Amino acid sequence: MPRFASFDTSSLRSASSAGRLPWLGRSVTLLRVDTTGVVHQAKTESEKRSSLASATSKDLVLAAWPGQWSQDIYVVDDLRAARAAVRG
Repeated sequence: MPRFASFDTSSLRSASSAGRLPWLGRSVTLLRVDTTGVVHQAKTESEKRSSLASATSKDLVLAAWPGQWSQDIYVVDDLRAARAAVRG
């Protein structure tokens, strides 16, 4: 039986606060840690759509987007909005 993890993401910015995050942009990578602890990376448009479609509310989903001076990491706090943003 899988053990469900709980993640403390309080030190990360939420994707919903990022304004217009370019979800399908080549510079954005999604990382998803599922409930079994498997880490998934999504770089292409199809991988991002598939990863978000597979994500559950128990998964940790992060979006990495290069900032001007450093890499910005956002926690995907609204799966419905993220899925809508990658529809094609």
